[in-house]
Amino acid sequence: MRSLMDPLKLTPISRLVRSAAALLLVASPLQGQSEAVVEVDVSLVVVSAAEDAIALLDPDSGERQAYFRVGNGPSAAAVSSDGRTAVVTHRGRALSGNSVCVVDLHAAAIVRTIPLIVTKTRPDGTFVSRSFHRPDDVVFLPGQARVLVSCAAEGALLLVDLLEKKVTGVAELGRGGADDVVLGHEGKLAFVANRGEGTIYAVNIATMGVVRRMDAGGGAAGLAIHPTRRELWVTNSTTNTISIIDCDLLKEQAEFACGAMPVDIAFTPDGRNALVVNYQGGNVSVIDARSRRVRALIKIPRVSEKWAKERPVDEPEAFGRSALPSSIAVDPTGARGWVTAERSDRIFEVDLTTWKVTRSYESPEGPAHVSRAGLLSSAVSSPIVPIAPTEGPGGVSTDPWERSFPGGGLSLPPAGNAP
Repeated sequence: MRSLMDPLKLTPISRLVRSAAALLLVASPLQGQSEAVVEVDVSLVVVSAAEDAIALLDPDSGERQAYFRVGNGPSAAAVSSDGRTAVVTHRGRALSGNSVCVVDLHAAAIVRTIPLIVTKTRPDGTFVSRSFHRPDDVVFLPGQARVLVSCAAEGALLLVDLLEKKVTGVAELGRGGADDVVLGHEGKLAFVANRGEGTIYAVNIATMGVVRRMDAGGGAAGLAIHPTRRELWVTNSTTNTISIIDCDLLKEQAEFACGAMPVDIAFTPDGRNALVVNYQGGNVSVIDARSRRVRALIKIPRVSEKWAKERPVDEPEAFGRSALPSSIAVDPTGARGWVTAERSDRIFEVDLTTWKVTRSYESPEGPAHVSRAGLLSSAVSSPIVPIAPTEGPGGVSTDPWERSFPGGGLSLPPAGNAP
């Protein structure tokens, strides 16, 4: 479902920390802590496979703060919890990609590209290498410079160390593919969607072994962990349903109807509502997480008839003038969200109290994925600590990014009663 279009002109960037008047105090709902977290800059990280690029947009004005090429057919981006670092997968287009790149969002620079290759030594001393292709999704592990990357071509989940610059673990999944990835609440299990099989794999991160293969609906695509309940919600793009999997029993406990071709899902921070992006339907279903009923339907503006002809789809009658919404990101305050529309080349801001589109921003061509990046003050003001002692003169890393990387990932959900 990734768009394949031509690039735009490179846009210069300025990533100066904003003045004190622009500081934003946000208490993250995933941290379960009473103190506020100081964000000194907030950006929307928009991935464009069509332009082999990512763009950083100001979520308030839509102004493009940065734009740069990141590699062959990027698919998704994960942002560390401090907002400092993004990791982008290179899924590829005509040629399959087999790497990820690490981006310092504060400096707006690509730090490194890491090939997804595992090399083993044979008993006779010779080497054998295996490459992994079409990386689709990526997620940070809690508090560490490591990420999990799903590779659709081989049906594998990879553990990648950003400081060692290599793949350090492999979990073999079904040949039907490996798509979206999320972490369980404790960060011990990863859940991986296999769209071709219509299944979900639970993987033990410590051993990179498959714990359970679970059935979901056809075309299992998007995944989201409920913020306060031990539930995994799955969008099934070919059966137009949502599956709910019990994260303790590791089996499907419910399946119910949704919109036309649901592909992505996110929860409001309080866990009361699930926001499901319907690719074919051209809208976002707001589902009450308790009753599992649709509370509202957020209509993403359709493209014009002229534009629909210029940007055709495989099944024009079925898709009509849908803007092809494909991804959603939610603000930690729960006040608003942002939806990518691949066919209209725009990002739509949604008011999560009125369930209406409030405005839209121009984005790179065919935006396929959006993430919110909140740069914390600690990411730019904390003391430099050498955490890569094997590199550089005197055993201390000379890489500025390595020396200041504080880790990423998600904290545990808050204690208390679920809504």
